[in-house]
Amino acid sequence: MKVIPFTIPVSGEQSIIIQEDREPHFYPHLHQHPEIQLTWVIEGNGNLLVGEQVHRFQTDDVFLIGANQPHLFNSDPAYFSADSSLSIHALTLFFDPHQMRQTLGSIPELSGMGAWLKDFDRGIKIGSATKARIIELMLKIQTAHSLKRVAFFLDLLECLTSGQDTFYLSQQTPFAISESEGQRMSTVFQYLLKHYADELNLEKVAAQVHLTPPAFCRYFKKHTRKTFTVFLNEIRINAACRFLKEEQSISVAEIAYSTGFNNIPHFNRTFKRVTGQRPNDWRKEKFR
Repeated sequence: MKVIPFTIPVSGEQSIIIQEDREPHFYPHLHQHPEIQLTWVIEGNGNLLVGEQVHRFQTDDVFLIGANQPHLFNSDPAYFSADSSLSIHALTLFFDPHQMRQTLGSIPELSGMGAWLKDFDRGIKIGSATKARIIELMLKIQTAHSLKRVAFFLDLLECLTSGQDTFYLSQQTPFAISESEGQRMSTVFQYLLKHYADELNLEKVAAQVHLTPPAFCRYFKKHTRKTFTVFLNEIRINAACRFLKEEQSISVAEIAYSTGFNNIPHFNRTFKRVTGQRPNDWRKEKFR
């Protein structure tokens, strides 16, 4: 698998493309494109990989992904089951930031939006304070035409640029990655997302991309800015959060062991490092 240079179906008469998807699961390949992408997950659950970070996504989440930022909405394994009745539904808006900056830069009153687009190079999760308004504008853009469509889009940009409760999906600015490097990283990410609960070691993972453990450690740190162990633990904690929220009858200890941790103290310490809370406190907060 490689980082696919995905082509958005663009009409020469439109600078704002909106696409509605109803499928058994999300597009299953790590990919990138020069357009900025705004996605509302109307229905669906899984893990979102953006740059070097993995995050949980669920129904009604909204994400803004930067231009040429490798990403993957990885639906939960249940969506790929042969007898699955699950499906995903998403509304996505695409636009070319370079083209949009040129247009906005020629209008003094809109130059601030153009500057924001120039500086935007990391994905964000839209916070609750602005999410409802952004969804409303996406729906209006979907059905609007001509000048009304542009007017709603400008309103949307203003809403995005003024958002106060956004959460960054990636902690680093994008960096150039070749197709062969992208293929290797995609193979590693997919393997970890599928086997995070197994007893993994460096030798087993490094073998997936035909590297020795020392060479793999250097390669992984170069492309994620973090060690393999830290990245794997973050994936496991994301899975633990899902179980803590969805499986209230399962104990914290059972969840720890089912997500690949072999002792409870280590799980508790790692959970607090990643989320800022202990597992029981995190679970209680979700069900207040």
